[in-house]
Amino acid sequence: VEILKGPASLIYGSDAMAGVINIITNVPVDNNTIKANIFSNYQSNNKTRALNANLAGNIKGINWNVYGSAVAAADYHNKYDGRVFNSKYNQRNFGGYAGYNGNWGYSHLLLSSFNLKAGLVEGDRDTLGYFTKLMPGGAEGRPTEQDFTSTTPEIPYQHIRHFKVALDNSIKMGQNRLVFNIGYQQNRREEFGNADDLQERALFFDLKTITYTAQFQLKEVNGWSTSIGINGMQQNNTNKGVKQLIPDYNLFDIGSYLYTKKTIGKVTVSGGARYDNRSLKVQNLLDGTTVKGTGFNRSFGNFSGSVGMAAELTHQLVFKLNVARGFRAPGIPELASNGAHEGTIRYEYGDANLKSETSTQLDAGLDFTTEHISLGLSAYNNSFNNFIFYRKLQAAAGGDSTINANGSNLDAFKFDQRKAALRGVEATIDIHPHPLDWLHLQNTFSFVAGRFKDPVSSVKYLPFIPAPRLITEVRGNFKKLTKTVNNFYIKFEVDNTFAQNNVFTAYNTETDTPGYTLLNAAMGADFTSAKGVTLLSINFIASNLGNVAYQNHLSRLKYAAENIATGRMGVFNMGRNFSIKLNIPLSFIVNN
Repeated sequence: VEILKGPASLIYGSDAMAGVINIITNVPVDNNTIKANIFSNYQSNNKTRALNANLAGNIKGINWNVYGSAVAAADYHNKYDGRVFNSKYNQRNFGGYAGYNGNWGYSHLLLSSFNLKAGLVEGDRDTLGYFTKLMPGGAEGRPTEQDFTSTTPEIPYQHIRHFKVALDNSIKMGQNRLVFNIGYQQNRREEFGNADDLQERALFFDLKTITYTAQFQLKEVNGWSTSIGINGMQQNNTNKGVKQLIPDYNLFDIGSYLYTKKTIGKVTVSGGARYDNRSLKVQNLLDGTTVKGTGFNRSFGNFSGSVGMAAELTHQLVFKLNVARGFRAPGIPELASNGAHEGTIRYEYGDANLKSETSTQLDAGLDFTTEHISLGLSAYNNSFNNFIFYRKLQAAAGGDSTINANGSNLDAFKFDQRKAALRGVEATIDIHPHPLDWLHLQNTFSFVAGRFKDPVSSVKYLPFIPAPRLITEVRGNFKKLTKTVNNFYIKFEVDNTFAQNNVFTAYNTETDTPGYTLLNAAMGADFTSAKGVTLLSINFIASNLGNVAYQNHLSRLKYAAENIATGRMGVFNMGRNFSIKLNIPLSFIVNN
């Protein structure tokens, strides 16, 4: 995993000002080596069963890595709701890559297939507080114990199939290097919700995407490392379901960038700039043969840029500073939605007249590291023009605007935009005191605040901002516990999420969320042979030991229907959970 912040993030897009998490998957194993890995996991709360296996090899530069995985989970439970009906899911994935690495570079062919069936929790209950399920003929019934423990989702549920194939290349050209990648993806997202016809697809998005990127890494000149490149995508969406939430559309993105970096003494400076353009051709949004949204063509284009520096003030203290200007074109749901979204329990309206978001960000950080203490502190301020958000609509007669869709009354939301600002702080401290070098005391704190420049209906807070959070961890690491037990660890964690009272109450869009504290624990170790070869690794994890009933502020289930029997709104998160993970690595040396 590679985490990029500052100007380097411009390589990946104009809206990556906060940074990029780049997951690198096609790194070959050592030459003349074959490795395999078997991983399994069981979780007590929702009876999750997971199995993953992969096989990787590298024989004289010819290398590969193939994998397959399967996960199945029943409905989770908590102390307020019991088992949460239709929170179950099952998933089957496979994929891998094959290619060749040589002195000139590499060429890899990547393939992956993702297949997920996930239930959609609606939270409907009868007057006694029992969850209800849809039955043929429009009736409702109570789920049975078999319904709760099954891993096959009930309606409504989504079936998501994602296929990807890509060719990734890196070629040395003298002292320069050319990196280029082209890929094809097909995402088929089906939503089922008719109890009288279980095969009817209420929604079916067939999304095809071609992605491309090319980067030319120039040889170093006077200490400057410079890259230029282009990237983008072509996308086509076709509706094949009974209803439409978003219309058919064609999209074309292209962006070009320049990034450079140089180290001068103990200071590293970097900078980048890019220009992006998005062209959209959107068809009419249909309800059967009735047009409920008129098609349109839009084009968005803008510049982005960033400059930054990292200075080693002392051997132990590093200061970082970045200034950036970002740009984000509105997405299709924001521009053209008009329909029921079961995944969010909302009826959503887009706005075809939305403008692009632009932002100016300033962030700074300090990293202090000694033999026995590590401290990190960072802060940022991001000012937006045309910040896009959604708000609840009000009925003409007052109160919330609701729309009956598929027999359910859904609150109506519409996308809007205003000038706004996001500010935040992140801090970490890790103490491992001498002579107890095995002991780690770590605290991680995060805080973000969002405000409109001008209040909206007398409310200044942005909607759906995460609550402040403090995680305290006490951990013991023991590299060699016995001759055959290595890398043993045990940890205890207090995960404290504070109350979120700075909410967007206008139009009854959101409500306050109380704080909560979760107690977690874990332990694990590697078991080795007499020769020091790892035979297996095992981890035990306990989450929410106090079985606290809580709702995350960003959870859509917080706004599910009221439980009339208890007066509690929405559905609560998972309760106490115990998990065991087993990993078996295998490695073989191949003679030349």
